[in-house]
Amino acid sequence: MGKIIIITFAFMAFAFYELSGGNEFVPIADEKRAALAIEKAENERLLAEAKAERLKAEPQEQIVLASATVSTSGTVVQQAAVTAPLVEEDKVEAVTEVAAVVEPVVEEDPVDMRKVTAARVNMHQGPGQNFSVVAKLNSGDEVQILRDPGDGWVKLKVQESDRVGWMADFLLTASNI
Repeated sequence: MGKIIIITFAFMAFAFYELSGGNEFVPIADEKRAALAIEKAENERLLAEAKAERLKAEPQEQIVLASATVSTSGTVVQQAAVTAPLVEEDKVEAVTEVAAVVEPVVEEDPVDMRKVTAARVNMHQGPGQNFSVVAKLNSGDEVQILRDPGDGWVKLKVQESDRVGWMADFLLTASNI
């Protein structure tokens, strides 16, 4: 009797599987989502084609963008001009005047150079004594300060060897700024 029940349930499961589509079964919601995505993509494509045709049919106005760099002595250092088409007229109201913008010439920050004041000091791999020592510096060695976070340690580069490391800031001369 038990075998008949098991065989009956197996037959019913197989029949249900075949009647629902078998391997090719796709839930209806997925089919609807796919159809909506295809329809949306097609609408976007048609809108893009219509906009491209409209832009080709309209005469295109052009605008000239210009810039100049003027030094503090008043001489023109660099000039540039670019011609660009006006595409979106609804976003551009009107250009009534051209304003000259004079940017001051900014000098680069001076390099922060310091000298080692102690007789023999360790340069560490990181900001602290728990980092390994990468080099030993002597009194008078010149270093360039790369970063000073203000926590008592500075990241520096040795001028002679170009090695980079960290050292306590009190072991160096005062900043040259």
